Amino acid sequence: MILTSSITWVTAVLLCSLRLSALLLMTPIWQAMNLPVRVRVLLVLTLAVSLVAGMRLSPVHAPTDLFALLKAGAGEVLVGGLMSFGIFVAFGAFSFAGNVLDLQIGFNIANIFDPLTRSHSPLIAALFGMVALALFFTMDAHHMLLRGLAYSLEQVPLGQMLELPGPAVLARQFGTVFSLGLMLAAPPLFCLFLVEICLAVLSRNLPQLNIFLFSVPVKIAVGMAVLAYVSGHFGSVTAKVFGTMFGFWEDVL
Repeated sequence: MILTSSITWVTAVLLCSLRLSALLLMTPIWQAMNLPVRVRVLLVLTLAVSLVAGMRLSPVHAPTDLFALLKAGAGEVLVGGLMSFGIFVAFGAFSFAGNVLDLQIGFNIANIFDPLTRSHSPLIAALFGMVALALFFTMDAHHMLLRGLAYSLEQVPLGQMLELPGPAVLARQFGTVFSLGLMLAAPPLFCLFLVEICLAVLSRNLPQLNIFLFSVPVKIAVGMAVLAYVSGHFGSVTAKVFGTMFGFWEDVL
């Protein structure tokens, strides 16, 4: 890598860091690490310097005044924001699956603190968020993320304005949250549906039984048992979830 101290190189590092900041600083991956803001900024600048020096990047149109620099910076933030939307949708599928299971099992009665979103979330939703983050690094998706960053710099050079994607692309990406989320939660949901039918028949024949107090431990036991049984098959669905993230990047860029 060859480093130069020219104004063009400094401008390229600044624009690249803006794109990386919009992509990384607003994603659940960065938030889950619980790093101080100064450390995050330092890592973004280090990654930007490495990309600019390694790929020999330079702005397509070097800004000649402050307005041009602000315009180019806004374009880079737009590119990073669209890419971060793809990451949010991927992790949103796990959150949707967890919230649906919490609603059916009954864990939504009590909330716990979710370290990914820094908010209070139901039990299984928080668990799915941590599992998604662990699988992200286990399946080497972070390496694909770095390759995706390099791909974005090749497809949309620094300083070049990106055409906004059509509403069909965004709508299709929103649809993946529900479709893939239901794929993650489908086996426990089907078993819980059968349990609900059995409890309905039982309450019809034994009206003196307090069906609410009886159903809560039964649904928790059945839901957690089925979830533990099918947890080994999460890898294939997770690969599809993260694949949609990078597919969205290809469509947008």
